[in-house]
Amino acid sequence: PAAPETADALAGLLRQTWRDQGAVRATFRCWPSDGAWLVLAAPVLALLAFAAAAPDPAELTVRLVLTGVLALVAAALVAVGALDAHRVCEHGLVVGLARRSRYVVPWSTVDPGRVRVLERTLLVSRHRPDEPNPSPHHRTGFLLTTRSLAVNGFDSAGAARSPFAWWVLGARRPGRLAEAVEAAMVADGYAAAGLAERAQRQRVRARWGAPTGDPLPARLLPDPVTGVDGPLLPAAW
Repeated sequence: PAAPETADALAGLLRQTWRDQGAVRATFRCWPSDGAWLVLAAPVLALLAFAAAAPDPAELTVRLVLTGVLALVAAALVAVGALDAHRVCEHGLVVGLARRSRYVVPWSTVDPGRVRVLERTLLVSRHRPDEPNPSPHHRTGFLLTTRSLAVNGFDSAGAARSPFAWWVLGARRPGRLAEAVEAAMVADGYAAAGLAERAQRQRVRARWGAPTGDPLPARLLPDPVTGVDGPLLPAAW
């Protein structure tokens, strides 16, 4: 069992809400990556060209309606993903669709050394069946965001095997998200200077083949904080 002081600290974290994280400093959303935009736009443009070649007005109307329906579906996919936001606040992260989300990650629980930029995020989750994508921890916006920032902190979703979990936060520019996290943590008094640079240094580009190690190794309750100057995470691929 956990020591009494540890149990009290965990109980305090469980009581934290979005209000405890303070004012929002920056907001990042799961906009599609460049490749996803091309995948979404290509069939719409192809149908538009098909409509332009219609032999008569009646056929043109049918083809334009089909093009419009496909465009609306693509727009809906983008909108659903973009609703998922990562809010960098004064005292922690608030993750989810709503400002009042129950998924909060206080800075006091974030290890500045356990951060990394992920490319081809969907392939990372493919090799981690215990963490499906999407899930409370994997916020990649309807699977259209292929780049993300992984941050290790308190598991307010209660789905991990320890009080800590990897939060995979989809972003077109994960480096900017890392910079915002670093700035907020430093402003809140934590030794996080260099976090963004470390996240880039630990960048991993996932491949289809199995990794040589876990790209997001578990952090257990007794594990010490790595910090920005600690050992780097495993290369994984």
